[in-house]
Amino acid sequence: MKKILPLACICLLAGACTSEKKDPNLEASPMLEAARELMSEKNYEAATDTILSMRKKYPTALEVRRQGILVMDSIELLQAQDSLKVLNGILQIEKQKLDSISRLNNRGRNSPYYDQKNKVFYLRQNMDEMDAKVKFFIRKIEEDKKS
Repeated sequence: MKKILPLACICLLAGACTSEKKDPNLEASPMLEAARELMSEKNYEAATDTILSMRKKYPTALEVRRQGILVMDSIELLQAQDSLKVLNGILQIEKQKLDSISRLNNRGRNSPYYDQKNKVFYLRQNMDEMDAKVKFFIRKIEEDKKS
């Protein structure tokens, strides 16, 4: 009995030491690839959710998480570029409306002109903000790739 107990402990210890730990980077990389695929399909919300769940599930997969930051920034960049395109289209339509209103002789009835002028002004402001956001994410991605 005295020989069996130490032998059993040694077997348990040997079994515990030989178990292989899986590389978290290898386990997390399919989720990163799935996020990239979703991003290419313009399914930005699902791609963001995939990256966030990857971060929670594999907190020690540092290399994949670093690549995930680039994917998240790319998602933000693509969303901003899409918004910029939409805003540009709306701005062109509103400018045309402003031009047609300004050609009319609205002497004493300038309210529609000024309302339309305000719309164009605020759309330009939103375009400037979105353009700054696009430039920011382009610079951020370039800097993240360097390091």
